[in-house]
Amino acid sequence: MMNTALEESMENEMQLMMARIAHLGEISEADARRIVNEIYKDGIVSRDEAETLFRLNDQLAERDPVWVERFIEAIKDFLLTREAPEGWITDDEADWLITQTGRDNHIETTSEIDLILTLLRYADGAPEKLSRYCLEAVSRRIIENGVADDAMTERMRRVLFAPAGESSLFVSRHEATVLFKTNDAIATASNSKVWNTIFARAVLNHLVAAAHPDPVSEAEALRREAWLKDNNSSISGFFGRMANAFTSGTWFDKVSYNEEAAARARYMAKEAATKKAAIVTDDEENWFLRRLGWDKSVSPAERELIELLKREAPGFAQGLKEATKSIEAA
Repeated sequence: MMNTALEESMENEMQLMMARIAHLGEISEADARRIVNEIYKDGIVSRDEAETLFRLNDQLAERDPVWVERFIEAIKDFLLTREAPEGWITDDEADWLITQTGRDNHIETTSEIDLILTLLRYADGAPEKLSRYCLEAVSRRIIENGVADDAMTERMRRVLFAPAGESSLFVSRHEATVLFKTNDAIATASNSKVWNTIFARAVLNHLVAAAHPDPVSEAEALRREAWLKDNNSSISGFFGRMANAFTSGTWFDKVSYNEEAAARARYMAKEAATKKAAIVTDDEENWFLRRLGWDKSVSPAERELIELLKREAPGFAQGLKEATKSIEAA
């Protein structure tokens, strides 16, 4: 009886504390630890408990890093180890997550963005819609802030880097389009220097995979994780090894309207590959913008993409420019 009375007393105390937190909208480190350690000491075992945690997170905003850390860990543990199949995010779980985190289809808090980023990192697999949802949330937050600071740039890198993300091997057309949209909105801001690098490498990875006759055959060399790391060795190694390959096979066919344009592209790629990187001239530097229907000044992030093309892939740049000429004229 003593144990029952003690448990009831502790439960009442916890309910009172949660009511106070909900009213005040704040929480101390001690309260955060008590909620997670007492209420969820045996782990979250049902969606009802998980949804209670989401509701509490809504009230707490993001004022206590201890809470955010415990919140993310508790939901991750529930989805990846408690619910079947272990290690995977199912379609149903993705829909549930989107419902829990979305208000007007927007993720409100960075703690919820970080939760989904963590799930995409550690899950063995997740539906494409979840990574797209997270990518759009990060893009929207950067656009709303008017700048890509270090923290949000790292979140963009993480969502592009995530093993369980969209088209797990290469940067997709959708992802490249979101990057351009985001960069357009912050082109003149004092962005993180890392933003320019992430933008340039991700877009180049997409362009190469789109033009490659069989990108899966180069899965390791083109793997997005390698291209989005801090060093440039994987990019240099790939283009150094593939320079001669641009002139054969069906390179550029997928981004050209006809075989003749693709053949010209292979010829121009061969010519450029035997010359210095300066082959990409100032008059040609806007080709990829025109390819996507934009006519505007070049932003610092786009400039870094151009310099990356000049330095690492003049043959590829010239071939892709030639292959898309008919598209630009259409």
